Amino acid sequence: MGIRLRVGCGGVVHVNASPRTAAARRSRIGALIATHRIASQEELGALLAAEGFHVTQATLSRDLVAIGAHKQADDDGQPIYEVAEAAASDTSIPHAGGDPALARITGDLLIRAEAAGNIAVLHTPPGAAQFLAGHLDRHPALEIVGCVAGDDTIITVMRTPKEAEALCTTLLRMADHRRTS
Repeated sequence: MGIRLRVGCGGVVHVNASPRTAAARRSRIGALIATHRIASQEELGALLAAEGFHVTQATLSRDLVAIGAHKQADDDGQPIYEVAEAAASDTSIPHAGGDPALARITGDLLIRAEAAGNIAVLHTPPGAAQFLAGHLDRHPALEIVGCVAGDDTIITVMRTPKEAEALCTTLLRMADHRRTS
């Protein structure tokens, strides 16, 4: 995907780019399947092309197999692509219905959340930061720029300080709600 520049508040330029690797493309395919009702490879190819990923039908077929995507009838009986259930634990592939999963995981793992400028610093038990960060990264509604996870700390970059504060508030509420449920 090419580099896109977006001018934000105060004339700050935001760069939005992904490498043109198979891993980046497959991750994007998973995200598109999770967030759109895609009925054909042609439709998926067009969405990818709009984001700068130009692939052949053969490459797209291989990518779909690689991420475990398959066609499943929706509630109206129309076939659409879904990501295989086994891929749900792969933090590189976004999946639909992330709120209940994120609420459960946040309730189990989030120890503390604090905003520092446009960064949210999240603390987990030892060994849990990468798992939680993967779920945050693939949750499209949170609009996270990116996460860096260590053993027990996650640095989550947001676009503004207000968004960092909102993320901390949201995650703390999820964790509190989960703990009281």
